[in-house]
Amino acid sequence: MKLSKAKHIHFIGIGGIGMSSLAQILKQKGKTISGSDQCKSKITKNLEKNGIKFDEGHNEKNINKKHQIIIYSPAIPKNNVEMKKARALKIITMTYPEALGEFSEEYFVIAIAGTHGKSTTTAMAALVLEKGGLDPTVVIGTKMKAFKNRNYKVGKSKYLIIEACEYKRSFLNFKPDILVITNLEADHLDYYKNLADYSSAFEKLGKNVKKGGTIIINKDDKNSYKLEKKIKKDFISWSRKKPNSSFNLRGKTLTENNKIDQGLKIDTQVAGEFNVENATFAAIVGKLLKIENKKIEQGVRSFKGTWRRMEYKTKKFTKAKFIDDYGHHPTEIESTLNAIREGNQKAKILCIFQPHQYSRTILLMKSFGKSFDSADQVIIPNIYAVRDSEEDMKKISTTDLVNEIKKHNKHARNGGGLEKTAEYIKKYHKKYDIIVTMGAGDITSIYKML
Repeated sequence: MKLSKAKHIHFIGIGGIGMSSLAQILKQKGKTISGSDQCKSKITKNLEKNGIKFDEGHNEKNINKKHQIIIYSPAIPKNNVEMKKARALKIITMTYPEALGEFSEEYFVIAIAGTHGKSTTTAMAALVLEKGGLDPTVVIGTKMKAFKNRNYKVGKSKYLIIEACEYKRSFLNFKPDILVITNLEADHLDYYKNLADYSSAFEKLGKNVKKGGTIIINKDDKNSYKLEKKIKKDFISWSRKKPNSSFNLRGKTLTENNKIDQGLKIDTQVAGEFNVENATFAAIVGKLLKIENKKIEQGVRSFKGTWRRMEYKTKKFTKAKFIDDYGHHPTEIESTLNAIREGNQKAKILCIFQPHQYSRTILLMKSFGKSFDSADQVIIPNIYAVRDSEEDMKKISTTDLVNEIKKHNKHARNGGGLEKTAEYIKKYHKKYDIIVTMGAGDITSIYKML
């Protein structure tokens, strides 16, 4: 049975950011949706508010003969009790990436891929299309202020914008009409062997682009630029270092002079050079879809941030500004801190960073050490364990990372866990103008402790 024909659908692991977005889109399209996850969260509470039945914990009773399709998170093991029940009842099962891939078949697909900047570029592209009157459906890996803090939008047009995740080659389930590759840098090395293996996944995704489709890359990113020679598709390869660089479209032109439109102004309301790059990608998508410059500029300028991307928070007990960010790769940390420093040259900045995965910390240790130059003080409360082996967890400690950072920034310390780090903030917050929390784990729980 096709997803479009199914009426009753159950999600195992529905609390995930991607799973929850697809669940709500399908609910809005008239499906009866239920789901389960290990624990309640803000996401699952919102699901219930939107009429989706949620069960805390996995139980075979959550599955019944009415269910026609089971969609499960790739993190769910095969021996999960609900998966076993589904197989016993001979119900169709598919992973979230497989389901999203099938869902996308009905649309003109704009996929946003890359190591960094996917969420922001997806959000900006969505706003450009909205301002251009194209009313897209959007699946994004974060909550958007413009979408009333939702991580999805159901549009009425043929356009679908997807934040395309590379983990375990999930994005190979998509066949994009337009593919954006923001940048390429080795990541998810608990799954990929090395940069070459990682890049090969993007090469395959590029080959999935539909006939007549277009791939957009930044020529200044050397790893992305290498793909142009390997994939026989139409490319737009632009450069900020060479603003008049040509578009290699083999017979198609984006503008009359086959160059970046000089009449288009990229003006963002969010800090950082990387956000200008993200906006440029979104603008080029707009130009491909023949949206006028004025509407593209309005779309880019209307972007004011997303959940956990340089998100400002306030605490009544202190005058210090809090900024929360999802960054968990060395390049993301360095770029974000540099962007914060740009507009706060004299500010005293404390960065509290929680590394995501022991395996990632081991492999990127030296790069992490060099990432905190723009911070006056660095605290590492702990390392967040996920998909880590016991062997990996024995190879490295929080103190090891602190010592590596001290080689470049002597004001680094071990926070001794989130609770002790929270106590440090409460005691010394007056020393700082800005306090930045960063990481992809449970670092945000520190705000409940303050």
